[in-house]
Amino acid sequence: MTAPTATTTFFMPQDPDWCTECRTPDPGVVDHYSRVWKGSDHYDDATWTVQVTQRVQQGPDGTVIEGLAVIDVTGVEGTYASTADLVRALLLAQQVADRINASRRGA
Repeated sequence: MTAPTATTTFFMPQDPDWCTECRTPDPGVVDHYSRVWKGSDHYDDATWTVQVTQRVQQGPDGTVIEGLAVIDVTGVEGTYASTADLVRALLLAQQVADRINASRRGA
């Protein structure tokens, strides 16, 4: 791994309007996170979450590289009674992901 340069150290792209939290795991990398949709199964005590994430990083020549938005789904293995709520959350998350991916630079 190479040492970060001055350009990667201060790389902070503008936060998109859908982002509720940003994390910087490495210099030159910013992870954007959307709101979290949560639910639980009424009978089996299972909980689930749905969230949209996108990674933005600075390329070696200083250009901004925007990754595809993805939908992270956790905890749905034991969910049966809350299917309508889960589907609603997935549809809302897909709308956000589609909007992000349609507006990506260079797409």
